Amino acid sequence: MKRVLVTLGVLFLAFQLFAQRNEGRFLRDAVGEKSYPAAPRVAQRVGMVPAVVLPSAESTVPERIAALQAWNGSGREPVQNGFKRALPDAIELRLSGPIAAKKTAANFGRGVLAATDHGTIVWSTVVQVEKAHRLRLHLENVNLPEGTTLWVYGAGEAPIGFGRELLDDRMTLWTPSTHGETVYLDVEVPSDRANVSFVIREVLELVEVGRLGLIQPQDAPTCLIDSICVGASTFDAIANVHRAIAHLEFVTPAGGAVCTGGLLNDRAGSGTPYLLTANHCFSDQSAASSLEAYFDFTTTSCNGSYDGTTAPHTSGAQWLASSPNSDFTFIRLNSVPSGRYLLGWDPRSTSVTGGVTLYRLSHPVPASTIFPQMYSSTSVDTTFGQCTGRQRPNYIYSTGGQGGVYGGSSGSPVMLAGGYVVGQLFGSCGPDPEAGCDQRNATVDGAFSQTYNSITTWLEAGSPAQPTVCVPSSTTACVLAGRFQVKVRYRAGFDNNPVDTDAVVKSVSGFGSASYETAFFYFNSENNIELLLKILDQGNTDSQGRPTIAVLFGTATPLRIELTVTDTKTGAVKQYSSAFGSMAGKTDFTAFLK
Repeated sequence: MKRVLVTLGVLFLAFQLFAQRNEGRFLRDAVGEKSYPAAPRVAQRVGMVPAVVLPSAESTVPERIAALQAWNGSGREPVQNGFKRALPDAIELRLSGPIAAKKTAANFGRGVLAATDHGTIVWSTVVQVEKAHRLRLHLENVNLPEGTTLWVYGAGEAPIGFGRELLDDRMTLWTPSTHGETVYLDVEVPSDRANVSFVIREVLELVEVGRLGLIQPQDAPTCLIDSICVGASTFDAIANVHRAIAHLEFVTPAGGAVCTGGLLNDRAGSGTPYLLTANHCFSDQSAASSLEAYFDFTTTSCNGSYDGTTAPHTSGAQWLASSPNSDFTFIRLNSVPSGRYLLGWDPRSTSVTGGVTLYRLSHPVPASTIFPQMYSSTSVDTTFGQCTGRQRPNYIYSTGGQGGVYGGSSGSPVMLAGGYVVGQLFGSCGPDPEAGCDQRNATVDGAFSQTYNSITTWLEAGSPAQPTVCVPSSTTACVLAGRFQVKVRYRAGFDNNPVDTDAVVKSVSGFGSASYETAFFYFNSENNIELLLKILDQGNTDSQGRPTIAVLFGTATPLRIELTVTDTKTGAVKQYSSAFGSMAGKTDFTAFLK
């Protein structure tokens, strides 16, 4: 009996600990940054004629610019800053086995090939898009052996080195962005194992904000407050928060997009660069792999000049979890520059009561300008009416205060005094939600108290709650010898009905056995299967060569669904969701580490 009491006491204390706020942490040194040798610059050195030249967007695809302007002008999210352009002829590289290359560059596969003095070969090419502001190349069907290094750069730019870490779960990658109308790509591989292949079919053209001048804001953004003008007497944690907020640029199916995010500290203070943003910004590995996070994007002085392109930035991230329930996405950046701050957080809903002041730094885009860090504050309002599908307690409503938020601010952390994160920005609710300075609107944030339960695996590293046991039930499937727990929730109704319901598991022969890899779920009738899922151990590996386990699923329903898969061995959680009216499906070959 005494042993039981002690155990319960320990568990109670652990629960209390994990329900309390967590402090932030300053990181003096960079995390995860890699050093690369000087780029070979083969195509540039030999003056290679571009493999592809695309005419200016204004002259050939003005409809793409108009579509981007219409998207942003209507207040749709996330704010777009670029569009994809197909190449008239694909650029394909295919090297197989030992390659005998000369030190003098020779034409090869719409590029040039040359040997180096240190036992490697380099293939290089160049693409030109007339009058382009910034460019990113899309490499598809990518196969890169260990030891491969790639570089991209514009004319007169310092090359950016990278490798397999930017590959997504579909074996594609978006190169980091380069400035100007010309982009060079170098690929260096060991000559004795040059099994390299990929194809470039499209380029992302990132548009200079000044060229979007036809977009008009819903109101004059005169309320925006430069965060550099704000001191500790107004927001006590602002010096630390400056170092935690990032302007995010990433690639979606529609093109380039922007949001805001903030770094979070874990309970152990491990220094892992976790980042919180919004689900409506992005919610999958493909976008996370394409992410560029810009830090220290501020003015040079109070209301002074600014240039976001000079801000230190990092490329790529590991997507960890997302959910539309509190509109969050949680990722781990591949790296962060030195001098960062990982924000503390408070998972208690009791900390966010009526009248409590909330603080925020974000990168708003009210019209044609991406702003540096802007400051705003509001007060929690428990009486403001709720927007459809954004019910309390999943969301926090706040009003009044100073400053404002616009598109581009999405995903920015909202904080208590002291810099403790209690949510992230969804948007505005009220008579004119696109008018960021209209005080009649309420600011709506996804509640961290709801998000916390989905990301405790990472924030509470080492917690006894991580490993668990899968217990099959009518609404829980245990797959792959019971290692993976699978649950499905769906939203019944056709008008954003906020009631979510557990789907029912369809029993099949072999349930829970070592060979059992499939689960079926239905909503109302076992004769009407709505979702099929497979979890397979097929020898897949991630971009770092680590063995992984795949998750594959498909739906046959227009209702919104949320699929949660928990690895009971490690505590890792993956969530997949769909919006109303869309059939969901996913092939995630690197969902879990084996």
